[in-house]
Amino acid sequence: MALTQTHRQVVYRLLPQTAGNWQWLETTLEAQRQLYNAALEERIDFRRKTGKSRTYFDQCKALTACRAELPDMAGCGIAVQRGTLKRLDEAFKGFLSRLKKGAKAGFPKFKGKAFFDSIAIVSGVKVRDGTLHIPGFGPMTIRRKGGNPHPDGRPVSAVLKRAGGKWTAVVCYAVEIEEPADNGHVLGLDRNCGQVADSDGELHAMPHMSRLEARAGRLQRKLSRQQKRSKRRERTKRHLAKVRRKIASRRRNWHHHVSRRLAAKAGTVAVESLNVKAMTKSAKGTVEEPGTNVPQKAGLNRVILNTGWTALKRMLDYKAANVITVPARNTSRTCHECGAAEAASRRTRDDFICVACGHAAHADINAARNIRCVARGRAPEHEASGIGASARREAFGLPTSPTREISARAA
Repeated sequence: MALTQTHRQVVYRLLPQTAGNWQWLETTLEAQRQLYNAALEERIDFRRKTGKSRTYFDQCKALTACRAELPDMAGCGIAVQRGTLKRLDEAFKGFLSRLKKGAKAGFPKFKGKAFFDSIAIVSGVKVRDGTLHIPGFGPMTIRRKGGNPHPDGRPVSAVLKRAGGKWTAVVCYAVEIEEPADNGHVLGLDRNCGQVADSDGELHAMPHMSRLEARAGRLQRKLSRQQKRSKRRERTKRHLAKVRRKIASRRRNWHHHVSRRLAAKAGTVAVESLNVKAMTKSAKGTVEEPGTNVPQKAGLNRVILNTGWTALKRMLDYKAANVITVPARNTSRTCHECGAAEAASRRTRDDFICVACGHAAHADINAARNIRCVARGRAPEHEASGIGASARREAFGLPTSPTREISARAA
């Protein structure tokens, strides 16, 4: 099987262990925040005075000159400082990209202490025997359950993150992995609220997080009643952030398990082309034209966002051999047996009973099979979507099943 070169990130728990290591992390984090703000101010002033843009390489040259003149700045590793400048450069690239697409641009902002919690290291990272060697500082202990999944990988860069008073190290490895195999099987995937279903008849439900969500709701209400900038409010904020991190961690773990299971099943995974941003738009309307069913729509939006449709597809993009998108029109209301598209056939979220032929099935599984049929008939019209495995080859055409050719009706 062919090997391909790519990058993989591994998250470790960072253990400073000594007071000197803790002090270095906190001091370096504050120094990089100030460097980020100074570099942003330089870019703004340079643009205002000359009408030209300041690039990452220009600022790296200026950084070298500043290190020669300022001993305090030279005390920090240059790989760390270049990582901060690279972070600012990526923020400007994202701003220009959004501006070109006509989306909300979001100009890079100056960072306060509460909004700058990571240290980027762009080169010189080494990992040996449970120790992370930071250029310009030295070794620091790291731990991960199961060890390093890429022992033959070469560390390229790292990001040290602080969350809830704890530090983690995200190390990026350059690795060689086997190209995902294409077994010729096409799998349709229907994404619903709190679960996803595939065309093989399997339902993948999210883990129950009602207790965590209820706790987060109580803490949020408690936070809204407390006085701003008080110690009790800060303590509640920390507790709320901890609960939300647990929710995000469980959801991300579920995404990884489901995407790996689906990628192992099929060489091609077909998903609906959904505009999640438009689907989760608020229904409150305006003063002149107020919306209807606003609380119900807000609850639906919350469930959709908590399921994480986009994050699941992003993981499929690099794990599956091929990922294609198909139009979502009528996939949920079309009968997989006879091809009749009737809204009345979708009785509830889970029940589908065709009003034309009487076929009964789980609604999500019926929709997933419709997606598979549409993908078989429309695969040549859609390019591979996303990055990773599916972007290395174009989506290919597969023959439509003669007995269940409903792509024309489902479209």
